Amino acid sequence: MKTGMADTLQRLRAAAPRALRRSFLLTPLLGLGAFTRSAHAAPEAAAAPPPAPGAAAPLAGTGPAEAAGQGGLVQQSAAWRVTTQGDLAAAYVNVIPTFRQAGGEAARTVADELRERVSVTQFMTGGRTAGAAIAAAIDHVWRNNGDRGGEVLLPAGPPLVVGAPIAARPGVTVRGTGARIEVPANTPGRSFGLFDVDGTDRFTLLDLTLSLSRRAGPAVIRGDASDFSARGLRVEGGRSIWFARGRRARIADMICWGGTNAVGGGGGPDDRSEDVVVTNLQAYDMQDEAIDINFNMAGFYLSGFTFRRCSLARRGEVIDIGGGECRDITIANGLVDCSGSPHRVGGIGVKRNTRNVSITGVDIINGQAEGSVAIRLHNSMRVNIAAVNVGPGFTYGFYSNSGTNEVEWRGGRCDSPLRINGGADVDLDVMHDGGNTESTLPAFTVAAGARRATIRGLVRNRPRAPAVLLGFGRGSTEGCRVLDLQAQGVERAIAGLARTEGLRVSGLRAAAIGKEAIHLADGARDATLRDITVADYSRDAAARHAAIRLGAGCDGAILRDIRTRDSGEEGARTAGPAVAIDGASRGVILDGIVAAQAPAAVAGAERLSGSMVGATVTL
Repeated sequence: MKTGMADTLQRLRAAAPRALRRSFLLTPLLGLGAFTRSAHAAPEAAAAPPPAPGAAAPLAGTGPAEAAGQGGLVQQSAAWRVTTQGDLAAAYVNVIPTFRQAGGEAARTVADELRERVSVTQFMTGGRTAGAAIAAAIDHVWRNNGDRGGEVLLPAGPPLVVGAPIAARPGVTVRGTGARIEVPANTPGRSFGLFDVDGTDRFTLLDLTLSLSRRAGPAVIRGDASDFSARGLRVEGGRSIWFARGRRARIADMICWGGTNAVGGGGGPDDRSEDVVVTNLQAYDMQDEAIDINFNMAGFYLSGFTFRRCSLARRGEVIDIGGGECRDITIANGLVDCSGSPHRVGGIGVKRNTRNVSITGVDIINGQAEGSVAIRLHNSMRVNIAAVNVGPGFTYGFYSNSGTNEVEWRGGRCDSPLRINGGADVDLDVMHDGGNTESTLPAFTVAAGARRATIRGLVRNRPRAPAVLLGFGRGSTEGCRVLDLQAQGVERAIAGLARTEGLRVSGLRAAAIGKEAIHLADGARDATLRDITVADYSRDAAARHAAIRLGAGCDGAILRDIRTRDSGEEGARTAGPAVAIDGASRGVILDGIVAAQAPAAVAGAERLSGSMVGATVTL
């Protein structure tokens, strides 16, 4: 009887490959649902050295003697199943050499399939922790495929609890298919990346759900690793995906909440990363900045983002760029909501030698009046802003310091005040609506020795403050321009203080002005005012203000093509002269001054010396 059973088993072993080559649908016969994996623990695996990366793992022969050490067919409960004691791929090959998917695709060997795609559950044996099993699966795919890459699947089941970094391997993709990885809150040690991408190229994370302690982030990219990719991550708590040294990284479709940061990089001057692209990112309830890029990032692209309730633990910006030699930064098409924090939170901060920055299509909302800034530029260079909208409530919607040069803002709206506090070649062309605020902060302030600043756009509904104030603070404001500005419902359109030199105003259109449309204080020299139209100035009725007032010492001023009008009914008009000279000045030119419904075109011309008064008309 024993001899007959042995003969039957031998015949089944020999016959199974031929049958399975004809059809893969013998699974019900063989009961192929229950496999176990123990490659690392098996004596056979330990007896031979592992193959080099990229080399195929040695497979068992088809004979019974060779198959005996790596797997076979056994009878259990009147059904046949495959058992494995070594490499699972080898055990499969003993009974299923090839198969063909439905639809006519080319036939492939089972060995190829098993080398390229494994489940972490096949490695959770021998008392391994979840982290060790994931690491073993990654190593298996890497050893058997090398540069060709492969996948490690994390199927649904109990949470995979991990307490230490998992080493990445080149070309490997870790894909979540329902699993959840957890790093416990009491995990000891220093901060770490759940996946340690150290000099590892083409490592990918897909569709993972992570619950991390405050010490752990999804990944740390270092060692000049290239082509890291993460897509479809859901990250609760923890730290950011952090770039120390990496190149050509891609992050997409990620949602983070309750952690420290979402994406960061550059912890010190020795760190250096380049060409990092982040798209479709959402971050909520973050303790610090959503984006924290510090040292030496060259080429960072962020697009399609929503950030709400960030910097909950301390004062900061929602997006913080710069710290040392960052360049080629793009921030596009997103929402920054600065609400929800007990601290003063800014929107976007660009600082410390950061250059070549583009900010486009971004909305920044819900600022706090005490010290929050929507866009702050500190020692930055070549910054382009376009189609950006800043809501009211910020102390400043825009603030640039003395080390900031070559900034251009074209299009969009900023309903919080803007300030150029030094620096050179800052050009702002935006709409500002003050909402009839009682604030005395000007819509635009050019201060602290700023040079060659340019203001354009539209300012309205700021009745207690000027649309543009120049010359405030230390240092002379030199060579600045106000071009094609429209001002309505403001205290003054332009106020130039004593330190304003070489101001150029052209194309100003001002209406419903509380006091003067343009007031140049004592000592504001070498101003040129051309093509200016003012309607309904001196609206506060406390005094008959002139449309344009020159203080004493406004030497070298040139006023040409000035048109003013008080459209009030006769007897209710409050306007003063078109131009008033308050003190002695030299080298002034007045020409083409037309005043309608005003007491005079020019008042105080006798205070001028060495000057020319040309055509003046009072209607």
